[in-house]
Amino acid sequence: MSKKQPPPIPVIGVSQDSSREAELLAWEEKERLRRQQPEPEQTPLAPVPLPVVPAPAAEPVVPEAEHEPAAAAAVARVTAPGYLEMPDFTEPDTVDPAERLEFYSRGIFAVQYAAKANHERANQQRLIGLGLRLHAIKEEELHKHTGFETFGALTDARFGIKKHQANNILRVLGVAQALEDVTTQELKERPLRVLVPILETHGADAVRETWAEASRHGNVTDTALKEAANFLGYAPPTVRAVLEVEPPKPKPVSTPTGGEPERVVERLRALAEKDLEAARREAAALQDAVRELVEELDGNLGA
Repeated sequence: MSKKQPPPIPVIGVSQDSSREAELLAWEEKERLRRQQPEPEQTPLAPVPLPVVPAPAAEPVVPEAEHEPAAAAAVARVTAPGYLEMPDFTEPDTVDPAERLEFYSRGIFAVQYAAKANHERANQQRLIGLGLRLHAIKEEELHKHTGFETFGALTDARFGIKKHQANNILRVLGVAQALEDVTTQELKERPLRVLVPILETHGADAVRETWAEASRHGNVTDTALKEAANFLGYAPPTVRAVLEVEPPKPKPVSTPTGGEPERVVERLRALAEKDLEAARREAAALQDAVRELVEELDGNLGA
């Protein structure tokens, strides 16, 4: 720092009196004392306290830490495997109407594709998520501790899930978990039933191999899975009934023997003579109910 120049010394003439000389001596003494002390400009720079800045010790703000798990969960939801981010909206760099329409059209198709993919993945995870929790409730027999007589009564009352639906979900849970890492498609419970015996007999790798083989032909259906399992040797071939040389004679129409099934059939025949469409609707509804009952009895996992 350059030394400051002292103020000019007043010029004292010969004709000045002694009072003026005394004033000059006082000024010199004052300047000497000033030079012996630090300059006034530098004194504020010595221990300047920092402005109001929170010290590190006072920084631990707890709410920040509390929000970290929620933020991490949000990131996990966005970046979870199998889920696609929705494309951001952007405008094209052209002013041509046809090109702008083409640009926006591609964006619409991209949004529709992502929405469909995420919907299928979400339904897949729904099946697994329900299955894991239903399995835990059943294994721990929690219905006994909450006033319900059976597992099915609990699921029906609490979640609106019928007993046979809950049991079907439990039956295919292992198959869904085996396929979770190889496909993001929606895993429907009915086609997965084909893979249940393959999982039990040959393991998860055989399930994944069968799924991959069936998916080569497009949409994965229960028929495609059966054919793939037969082709790979994981399921016994379908045995078709041998045609008899003489087909059985049709049973003559007779009066009902008194059994409930015969009475239902005769009632539907009588209805068909009056209203064929109504008879068909009732027969189809009866067929669906019987099929559902058979599946429930075949796949019943117990109360």
